[in-house]
Amino acid sequence: MLRTVIAGLKARPKRLLLSAVAIALGVAFVSGSLILADSLHAGVRAAVAYQLRGVDVDVTVKRGGDLDDATLNKLRQVPGVAAAEGRTTVGAPMLVDGHAKDAGAMVLPADERLRPFDLADGRLPAKADEVATATETGYSPGQHVTVFDPNGQQHQYTVVGTFSRPTDAGIGAPQMVLTVEGARPLTAGGGYHEIAVRAAPGVSDTELVDRVARAVPGFDVVTGEQAAAQLLSNAAPDSAGLTKFFTAFAVLAMVVAALVIVNSFTILVTQRTRELALLRCVGAGRAQVFASVLIEAVVVGTVASVVGLFSGLGIAALLQLGNPAGVHVPLSARTAVESLAIGVLVTALAAALPARAATRVAPVEALRTPLEGKAARAGKLRTVGAVLALVVGVGAGAVSLGADQDTGAALVVVAMVALLVAALAVGPLLVGPVVRVMSAVFAPALGQPAKLAALNADRNPKRTAATAAALTIGLAVVSLVTTVTAGLEAGQSRGVDQQVLADFTITNAIGKRLPDNLAATLGHIPGVEVTARRASFTGELGSYGGFGMTAIQGDALGLVLRPVVLSGSLDRLGPGELAISKQLATETGLKVGDTVQAKVPLRIVAVYDSQRAPGADLELALVDFAQQPAITPDGGTTYDESLLVKTQSTVDSSRLEQALAADPLFEVNSHSDIKAQLTKPLQGTLNLLWALTALAVLIAFAGIANTLSLSVLERTRESALLRALGLTRGGLRATVMTESVFVALLGAVCGLSVGIVSAWLLARVASTDAEPVLFSLPWPRLAILLAAAVLAAPLAALIPARRAARQSLTASMTEQ
Repeated sequence: MLRTVIAGLKARPKRLLLSAVAIALGVAFVSGSLILADSLHAGVRAAVAYQLRGVDVDVTVKRGGDLDDATLNKLRQVPGVAAAEGRTTVGAPMLVDGHAKDAGAMVLPADERLRPFDLADGRLPAKADEVATATETGYSPGQHVTVFDPNGQQHQYTVVGTFSRPTDAGIGAPQMVLTVEGARPLTAGGGYHEIAVRAAPGVSDTELVDRVARAVPGFDVVTGEQAAAQLLSNAAPDSAGLTKFFTAFAVLAMVVAALVIVNSFTILVTQRTRELALLRCVGAGRAQVFASVLIEAVVVGTVASVVGLFSGLGIAALLQLGNPAGVHVPLSARTAVESLAIGVLVTALAAALPARAATRVAPVEALRTPLEGKAARAGKLRTVGAVLALVVGVGAGAVSLGADQDTGAALVVVAMVALLVAALAVGPLLVGPVVRVMSAVFAPALGQPAKLAALNADRNPKRTAATAAALTIGLAVVSLVTTVTAGLEAGQSRGVDQQVLADFTITNAIGKRLPDNLAATLGHIPGVEVTARRASFTGELGSYGGFGMTAIQGDALGLVLRPVVLSGSLDRLGPGELAISKQLATETGLKVGDTVQAKVPLRIVAVYDSQRAPGADLELALVDFAQQPAITPDGGTTYDESLLVKTQSTVDSSRLEQALAADPLFEVNSHSDIKAQLTKPLQGTLNLLWALTALAVLIAFAGIANTLSLSVLERTRESALLRALGLTRGGLRATVMTESVFVALLGAVCGLSVGIVSAWLLARVASTDAEPVLFSLPWPRLAILLAAAVLAAPLAALIPARRAARQSLTASMTEQ
């Protein structure tokens, strides 16, 4: 049997190659996803390694403590300490094109081994007016950099060198390095947030930790390895979330690939029915026949998985193009083993079903029965399954509409999966009616090929439905995400329009307090109707503790901001009055009419919900501006301040920017700017989703090409007969390509339907009055999906169509 399997592999290389393409694409997606996840982790590890390079002991501040020069000098006297450097990173926005751009700066460590960067060009600063910049900032030696201090004053430095280090990966690596004297004007105080210590030769890390802890009690003292582990754990959640994101799409790709593989091997086994029956007749047992098909699948799966593994490196690299941190494609042993194991295992499992079916056919029956029979049609069991899945989907969707957000979202997922299962199960029942309708639509333009394509597609509805199923899954996911994203964008736009009545928000790039006379200055501009100050701060609400709150001019509240009021009234706010958010009301149990005994008594007049708009965020509670000092704890500061400006329609941002041109720290944002800031993360996520889902859809089209190629081989005699009866080569090509369009349209329509219905349910469940999620169909994007399916289908069928048309007429008539 082993020699028979080897001979079979040699005899059918082209047929098996088509199945191998689907496997390779699926494994490429899996390995690419795992490589991307490893790249994220590698970036974090590299950033942490540079940040703590040479650090044997790390000293940080406990709550209420302070690291100053006295502490630093004391540490340098500890026996076993070779060097100690105080570290702090300060905000130092750069002046770029007339506006402030966020940046950070650190003091140059005197000890070379404790520098968390490498010199790339030039030299390091030696004077107070010199600076070294990170390579990604784009500066080169000889240029000048203007930096803002905490008071908004400008300081100019000369770039004398550039340095490189891995991307900060969220750990806050600075973009500039200064001398102690150069950094002094930019710092608000003289303390450090940590002190890095390097041990002398022969002194262990743990021993030095004990000595340092005794020398400076009251601080957190850990080894460099422990500090790195803590820093990694702090940066891990974001990368872990992205890993789950990529893993989910890897699973999607393998599900799609599995459907393609099952279909491919089903066709291969069906075409080999007579061959397998002959093996049974000459003495091969069922187990041997099953093993032969399975071994063949494992061999194909192994070879294709190896190709897919290395193709995943290219996919991971393509998805990182444009990444400021560069392209990283680490191939770990775990990724290689998992990718190969998944590819081979999925292929084996996918081939097991048709292999088992091949052993259940009696040898004599297989030798005399045509290839297709009643099994090609959907049975009662499939119909019952489709009905049950539909009932579950509709039921879960109906219940989700009346449930809370978390439960409703979970039920929507259940509903989508059930509806998708129903669509896949009912597929064979839909093939006949759908392709006949398509034939009637295409027949006036294509003529006989459209009718023949419909007959071919309806000949084996289960095969046609299975071919379309892969596309159904891919388009269901991408249409769901696209529609929900469009709904979020539309909802955020409506929320801003309804709740932010101000036309512009004025903020300070460094969070500095806005001038007291700014409102009056802008108020004198013709066309400016209302100006109102808004500030975010931490306020004390008595026994309930401190919360992020917002203060605003109470008499301008209804003119510049109008949050959604859930209870009470919020036309204005006066002294002694407090409005709380829905979240705070839920956490504390407070309600309208209650009085909070803070430093001054505050009566709750409203419970609201609001859109979190930049420069107009209302935080967890809202008070009148005059009330802010009374409830701000000692030492508390304002951390976000803006001026809300309402104007006549004839006033544009240029008039305000002209009035604010004297200070480059001022930022003017219009309604459209606020909306753009809110939707930018959504667009980035959507683009990545489209890129990933496109790979899954590519696998689906590989399945269409695979199925049609095998079908062309299966219909060799039939095609020759049609040619003999007058069908031209072009007509035969058109028939095959039209059949691919019918299959793609079937899969696209089913996928789009499931995705859109699921998006409607999710929009209804997730929407709130303050942050609505609208059901807004993105017609252009959905049209692109449908058009791509229709246009890509003929391309997928191009090679099978050419093969069908180029076959010899006489040779094909003698094909068995």
